[in-house]
Amino acid sequence: MKIKYMRENQKIKIIYIIPTLDMGGAERLVIDVIKNLDQEKFIVKIICMKRSGAWDVELKDYGIPLILLGQKRGISFISLIKLIKILKQEHPDIVHTHLFGADFYGSVAARLIGIKYLVSTEHNLNYSENVVKKIIKIFISKLFNNIITVSEAVKKYMIKSYYVKEKKILVIYNGVDINKFFQPLNKKDGVRENKNIIIGSIGRLTKQKGFEYLIEAINKLSVSQDIECLIVGEGELKTLFQEKVKKIGLENKIKFLGLQKDIKFFLNKIDIFILPSLWEGFGIVLLEAGLAGVPVIASKIDGITEIIEDNKDGLLVNPADSNELAQKIEYLIKQKELKNKLAINLQTKIKNNFSIQKIVVQYEQYYINLNK
Repeated sequence: MKIKYMRENQKIKIIYIIPTLDMGGAERLVIDVIKNLDQEKFIVKIICMKRSGAWDVELKDYGIPLILLGQKRGISFISLIKLIKILKQEHPDIVHTHLFGADFYGSVAARLIGIKYLVSTEHNLNYSENVVKKIIKIFISKLFNNIITVSEAVKKYMIKSYYVKEKKILVIYNGVDINKFFQPLNKKDGVRENKNIIIGSIGRLTKQKGFEYLIEAINKLSVSQDIECLIVGEGELKTLFQEKVKKIGLENKIKFLGLQKDIKFFLNKIDIFILPSLWEGFGIVLLEAGLAGVPVIASKIDGITEIIEDNKDGLLVNPADSNELAQKIEYLIKQKELKNKLAINLQTKIKNNFSIQKIVVQYEQYYINLNK
């Protein structure tokens, strides 16, 4: 069947709105989707509400226009007026927002000027949000034509927490660039030969990511090998975690590396990847670690269990249980055959199901169907 576009023989114009291009899963997804969209069918621009960030260079390399709004903290009517003016000038077919600040300003601005198609992607489970923010989310959720969620877990959360109708929600999983992160497992074995065990984790240093339990688990290990734990990320609890590490005397074993732009280089240095989150919308870092051939231990929670099957392509532990986490780390260190099996199975699953190219095809089809 031949597809008819909303504007005959013209590209579909999409404006993406996001608070920043700081290093995070939502920002990474936006960039990867934009880079892989069919340029014969779509024309795109991106608006950053606050500032650009570490990944804006990639957009420039691809010639993707980036508009900075310069929003200050708090509610800003000036920012809303600026956004309305930009959207009027651009006249997009679709406005696609990501994350709360962009959802709020983008939905209000788009509806005030009558943009027909307004879409949001929900990336996480917002258990730590306050009541005011939740009320705003309930209101603005009604303004979108559709809400795309990155997992079934997020879909269920949107229905339960914000009373979004199920028929309004579309699940499109996060994806990852296979070529960027893939590492043949035989090469990995060579890299790690005769080295100490290096455990790695990536995430914002917040309550959600559960790093305090990883710290406690490292302190409880009884294996004889020298073990080093490397944590990549920044966040409001960094000082607290550093003080905890110092208090229990693990400064030489647990190191905080801050933000790392070259995640592949980091993953190629580690032997086991751990994601000790208390809740997750999806966990895109699991895709990156799995592609890099690193065996994974992660929390047994919604979102993660849509990627990892226990004892088949990773090990799952109960969240906030440092004793079980320590036991699983020790067990995996001793089981070389199991490590290889988990790594192979996870890498294969990700290649088959979570490539960014396959994910982008789903976005493209959605945009096209929306504009029929």
